[in-house]
Amino acid sequence: MNQTFDYKTTGLVSGLMLGSHKSRQRGTGADFYKKSLFLDEPDTSRLDLNASLTDPFESLHVKSYRQRSKIDVLLLIDGSSSMLYDEKSALLHEVYESTKASVEAANDHFSCYLLKEKLIKLDDIDALTTEFTRLSPESNHAEATQQVFPVLPGKPALIFLVSDFHWPETQLQSLMTVLSAHLVVPIVLWQSKEYLDFPLWRFVELADLETGVSSLVFITRDQKQKIQQQYEDRRAYLTQQFRRFNQQPFWLIDHYDAKQMSRYFSMQ
Repeated sequence: MNQTFDYKTTGLVSGLMLGSHKSRQRGTGADFYKKSLFLDEPDTSRLDLNASLTDPFESLHVKSYRQRSKIDVLLLIDGSSSMLYDEKSALLHEVYESTKASVEAANDHFSCYLLKEKLIKLDDIDALTTEFTRLSPESNHAEATQQVFPVLPGKPALIFLVSDFHWPETQLQSLMTVLSAHLVVPIVLWQSKEYLDFPLWRFVELADLETGVSSLVFITRDQKQKIQQQYEDRRAYLTQQFRRFNQQPFWLIDHYDAKQMSRYFSMQ
């Protein structure tokens, strides 16, 4: 099954290498930009004979184009212990493989980092699997969000940020500020079991997804509704926070479909 997606950016991306994305770089591209005076852009291969012959001032004109450029694509993955819950790890592997395949298909530059206590560069899917087997509930809170800046490209890049975003507000705000010069796609990875699948009138062991601390909770109708409402409130909060940074979240709940990712970019 083809799990690549089309992430062609609607905005202009600065770049020097030829690729498949619109950029501000002028060159021998296929995207017509404007007509210019020959004295401003002296290139005889782009002479516009019609505009030159009809100019009452007998000035020469050329056609200006914008070339398409390669972009850097980064995949930043939350290495918090909450990402071990249920099928999150399996979904994360799908996102990794799909993103890498899509970037390779577009002939762009791909790199991936895991946010644990330290920032860890992942060269392949096996490295991701290995690092997740080392996760423990007590030892990790993705402190590496403070170490991202040195690995960011010097020009605008496309950054996929994958997390369940069970982070403190200050940590989320800090990372979003660091990434604000880039085009960021926050991928919110949740499992519906986290807030829907609770049997009524029973004691259920609930674990804090970040600390791993468990507690017994008797699930009444009010308690179940309270849990669901907390997630609805969290969803509204995250959407609001991302929009402050001109970002639109991609909600990945239970199932990953590359077509939905392509649709996400087509609507931006």
